[in-house]
Amino acid sequence: MKFSEDVLWNQLQDVRQFTLHVCDSVDEEQVHDVPKGFNNSILWNVGHIILDQDMWFHYLIADDSEVPADYAKFFGYGTSPATWDVAPPSWTELMDRLRAQPDQLKNKFAGRLEEPLLRESELGMSTIGEVIPRTLYHEWYHLGYIQSIRRCLSVSSVG
Repeated sequence: MKFSEDVLWNQLQDVRQFTLHVCDSVDEEQVHDVPKGFNNSILWNVGHIILDQDMWFHYLIADDSEVPADYAKFFGYGTSPATWDVAPPSWTELMDRLRAQPDQLKNKFAGRLEEPLLRESELGMSTIGEVIPRTLYHEWYHLGYIQSIRRCLSVSSVG
C-alpha cells in the first residue's frame, strides 16, 4: 500500500488536537461522573483512547508499549469505573499522556509504517501504517462519548 506518511501523521495530530480541545473544556470536577445511561466516565474514555492507540501501534510487533501495563485494568475493553478497586491515573496524568502520545508515536514509528506486522490482524491490517486509520476512527468514536457525557453532566448540573 502506497501512502503519504506525512498525511497520516498530520491526520493523527489533527484528530488529537480536536480531542484535546474538547477535553480542555471539561470541568475537571466531573471527569469521574458516570451519567445515567452511560457505562463509563470522561476519564475512562480518555484513558481508553490512550491505551487503544498504544495497543494498536504495538499490536503484532516486537516493540515495547509506551503506556504503563496497569492502564489495561482501568481502561481496557470491558472495563468500567464501577469495577475499579484502586484509584485510576489522575486526570492530569492522562491529559499529559494525551498531549504527548502523537509525538511519541511519530518519533518511534516514523519511517516504519511499511513494516509488516508479525501476522495479519483480524481486520486484515498487515503493516504498522495500516493501524493509524483504525486508531483515528476509534478516537472519534470515544470523543463522541466524551462530548455526550459532558452535555449530560452540564444539563444535570443546571437542572
